[in-house]
Amino acid sequence: MNKNIKIFLNNKQIFADVSLQESFLKRFLGLMFQLKPKDRKILIFKNAFWIHSIFCFFKFDAVFLDDNFRVIAYKSNIPPFLILKPVFGAKYVLEIINMCLDVKIGDKIVIDEH
Repeated sequence: MNKNIKIFLNNKQIFADVSLQESFLKRFLGLMFQLKPKDRKILIFKNAFWIHSIFCFFKFDAVFLDDNFRVIAYKSNIPPFLILKPVFGAKYVLEIINMCLDVKIGDKIVIDEH
């Protein structure tokens, strides 16, 4: 069951279905083997610094955050079946589906899990 998680970019709430990938299975599977959702969706991965799109059948964006929740890398339109280079210094990765975020390196993202 997902907590009521809200995400804010530069003090503005991003409205999407947000899911924290906490279990080993959820972290392992991520977007693999899923059909593209119709709604806006964000998956949050803690303690992550690289991702792949193996067995992911649609494009998505990824935002890499440091331990202060500052954007240190942003990758857009990641195609299926790609292994990205690690983003050293990243502590969180947000996988973003069906939306484009206007993010810049250094932007602050707040993840409110309450």
